[in-house]
Formats: sequence, C-alpha cells, structure tokens
Amino acid sequence: MPKQAIWQTDCRQAVGQGELSYQYIEAAQANGKIPVNTIVAMHGWLDNSASFTPMFEHLLQQVDGPSLQAYLLDFAGHGMSFHRPVGVFYSIWDYALDVAEFIQQKDLYKVTLLGHSMGACVAPLVASILPDRIVGMCAIEALGPVVTEVEDTGRQLQKAFLRQHQQQQRKAKLFASPQAAVQARMGAKLSLQEGAARLLVERNLVRSERGFKWRSDRRVSLASPVRYTEQQVRAMLTELAVPVQLIVGDNLQSDANLQARAGCVANLAWVKLNGGHHLHMENQIAACNAALVASLAVHGEE
Repeated sequence: MPKQAIWQTDCRQAVGQGELSYQYIEAAQANGKIPVNTIVAMHGWLDNSASFTPMFEHLLQQVDGPSLQAYLLDFAGHGMSFHRPVGVFYSIWDYALDVAEFIQQKDLYKVTLLGHSMGACVAPLVASILPDRIVGMCAIEALGPVVTEVEDTGRQLQKAFLRQHQQQQRKAKLFASPQAAVQARMGAKLSLQEGAARLLVERNLVRSERGFKWRSDRRVSLASPVRYTEQQVRAMLTELAVPVQLIVGDNLQSDANLQARAGCVANLAWVKLNGGHHLHMENQIAACNAALVASLAVHGEE
C-alpha cells in the first residue's frame, strides 16, 4: 500500500446549477513521489461514486500501484450531488458540461477519464470539450451516448413530455429498511450482487419520516427530449486524440454498433472480460484496474 493515502468521501465543488459531490483519493508511492496521475471517474445511470470503491480499494493495496489523485464524482441528480431545477431535464450534454466545469474549477490538467456505462457515454463529450486537458480514457461497458435516429426526433420529444407528466403523478418509493432497499437494487434491470448493491445504496439512501427513500432525483429516469444521432457520436469519436481502453463484459463483446464506434477511435484497445454490466465492482476488479493503470502508463509520470 502507498505510504501516504487520503480518501475523503464527502467533498463539494460548485458548478453551474449547484454543487457536485465527489470523493477524493490521493495516493503517493512509498518513495515519497508526489501524485501526478489525475483521474476523474464518472459512474453509471442510477449509480453513484461508490461504483468505483472496489477498484480504488484494490488499487491502494498494490505495493507497486501508481501515485495518483482521483476525483470520483456523483453526477447531478445522483448520490449526494445537487438536483437540477424544476422543469429541467437531465440531458447527457449537461452532465458533460458539469464535469468539464468541475475540471476547470479544480484547474486539472493531464486528466485520465474513467467512466462506467453512462459515465463512459459522457467521457467522449468531456474529451471533446476539453481536448487540451484530457490525456487518456478508460471506458467500461459503453463508448459514447445513447442516440435517436433523425426520423424519431418528434417521437422522442413526445415521449419525454409524457413521461415527465406521468412521473409527477407518482409518489416517491419508500423502503422499510436499508436492507429492503439493497434487495430492490439487486433486483433492478441491471442486477447487482449484494456487496456491490450495498455500496451504491449506502450513498443513495436517506431516512424520511415514513421510512427510507432514494436520495437521487427521480427525474434522472426520464427520457431526454433530444438526443444525439449516431452520426454525431461517431464524428466525436473520430476526433478523439487520446488513447482509449474499452472494457466490455459478456453482453457487449460482439455488439456491432459498439464495434463500429470503437473503429472510429484512432488509438483504442479492447479489454474483453467475463462478467456482467457491473464487472468493475464484482468479479473483474483487478482486470479493470490493470486497464486503468495502462491508461495512466500511456502518458506516464513526470
């Protein structure tokens, strides 16, 4: 383990509409070398920054692990971060703008982006916004945002409006206990093992007068009124000048659209692993860390 290690779990940084919550990790090698690798980590949809707890706990246990400083973000509406104003949707580019502003506010350079699922959808956008500050990317289970075909533009807008109206009629879900919330998270569409579910729930659960409820904003589940097209996403990927480590589990290894997107990136390495959508929290923690360290090694330490 590095001789000096800091892990702060409740940090705050103001961005355009409110405060982003994040965890901060700093690890220096036993030789006293100061951290020069900077990582900004972005979690998946309906997850939070605890998504990366297993990876960084494992990384800090490695005697020869890299010196680093890491910012594990809670996206807006997730975890302990701010909720967007009433009437405002959670669009993918707004997440990217929040992260870009975070990087600017912290005055970070030579940043490696680590993203899982929605975080890996956001990462190429951040790299497009701040090309002079991003030096590498480690994308897990996605590469670029979900899209809408041009001919479906009107239907997408209609769907967003209708779902917003429907959600306003629903009451917030309550749980009798934290364990009940863990069980619900385990049974969600993108299922999780109990240990991983517990980490996410602990950062996303708050006690109310009538039980426990999610801290996250229910509106993050609403459809976006507008999305990029596949052509736009591939254009951004083509412009990526940084090396990318793309980690995929069982379900995406033969995905034709992902392969086409990966083919747009000039410098991309596939990392194909056995496992599910949250493999970075479950059975492939070490392998995901190895890919992350490879991303850091590309630009090295000065």
